Amino acid sequence: MTRLLFSALLYCLTPALLLRLWLRGRTLPGYRQRWRERFGHWPAMPEGALWLHSVSVGETIAARPFVERWLTRHPHIPVIITTMTPTGSETVTALFGDKVHHAYLPWDFPHVYRRLLPLLKPKALVIMETELWPNLINACDRQQVPVFLVNGRLSERSAHGYQRFRALTRPMLQQLTGIAAQHGPDAERFQALGVQPAAIEVTGSIKFDLSISSQLTGDIAAFKRSIKGRPAWVAASTHAGEEADLLEVHRRITETLPDTLMILVPRHPDRFGTVADIVNASGLPYSRRSKRRQPRQDDKVYLADSLGELMLFFGAAQVAVMGNTFNGGGGHNPIEPAALGKPVLTGPSYTNFQSIINAMQTDQGIIVTDSLQTLEKRLMGLLKSQDLRDTFGQRAYVFYQQQQGALQRLEHWLDHQLNLIDSGSEPSRFAQPPKVSTDR
Repeated sequence: MTRLLFSALLYCLTPALLLRLWLRGRTLPGYRQRWRERFGHWPAMPEGALWLHSVSVGETIAARPFVERWLTRHPHIPVIITTMTPTGSETVTALFGDKVHHAYLPWDFPHVYRRLLPLLKPKALVIMETELWPNLINACDRQQVPVFLVNGRLSERSAHGYQRFRALTRPMLQQLTGIAAQHGPDAERFQALGVQPAAIEVTGSIKFDLSISSQLTGDIAAFKRSIKGRPAWVAASTHAGEEADLLEVHRRITETLPDTLMILVPRHPDRFGTVADIVNASGLPYSRRSKRRQPRQDDKVYLADSLGELMLFFGAAQVAVMGNTFNGGGGHNPIEPAALGKPVLTGPSYTNFQSIINAMQTDQGIIVTDSLQTLEKRLMGLLKSQDLRDTFGQRAYVFYQQQQGALQRLEHWLDHQLNLIDSGSEPSRFAQPPKVSTDR
């Protein structure tokens, strides 16, 4: 009944959803395109594919090694990747080209998935991290399509939200075939919400299985040459409410270290113009990546208004500061700068990556600051001292190395689950006759 009420509300909100797409399309035109896919009217897709859902850019990049190795290990099983955002769609195209099939994930209307799933007959649905929709998962359950949540993470805040709506979320979670959780605390939170322990495996975060390409290494070296040895720090994946404060921190740093460059990387492309206005209002000389490939010598700020280049800027900078951590937003993934051996700082809000950051803190592989004032002090110390940068960068890199291997563990677990289902040995709901749908 709760899911039916959810569906009814979703149908009622359809005009608002369309309006939201239209309004977002003012800054990102991709939101005004391919609306039919949001209602499940996809281009031709192969039957029997592995269907992987990754919400946007970060999840798609994290899924890259998994998808590439799946295509190598299972060349006769095609891959469909769905995303929710145009930037996610662009990332799929950039990473995989025509090696995979792509569409937007339809909104969670029950009638859409009742029609779509029999046409696709997917081998399985693999969902990256935490993008769970009750009607999609229920439809897969009825059509006997196994659903796996991989690289699964569940923060304390998200777990509280799921608990508040447990009448809707508990049945949904129990319909999952299996969960490959990132860390033990994530697994414990899923269990507390009603998932059976036997359905959960802790495999680690596949985001640790990064590969640093020779192309990236060369690009980093070229960018470093362009800034001519200037001290630089990157404010990575910033959100609304942070840029003005971080720019003020940078202003004070340049009073002592006048040659320091701040590389400012906003998280969302639709905010690039807004952030440019904020930088302009600060009075600090700046250039935009979209206008100049390298900063000018007298620039104090370099606005990285581009997609898919964050690793480049991590590599070129001497210190990394994670955004979405000074605005109560819950933080972003600190693994990429750690993989490049950079000292990593974060603000007090990091619930989205709590397990990883807590573990990094234990190994002194990350610096957690409780305020902008503390950030300024720690950042200044790191920019002044090569020894400090080497110490914290090495600790971050060692932590990163110790966590690798999650991709292989995930592959073994998923192959085992699929083999059990294919052999009929899986003692699950798939052994039962499908229920008659009562959705309206």
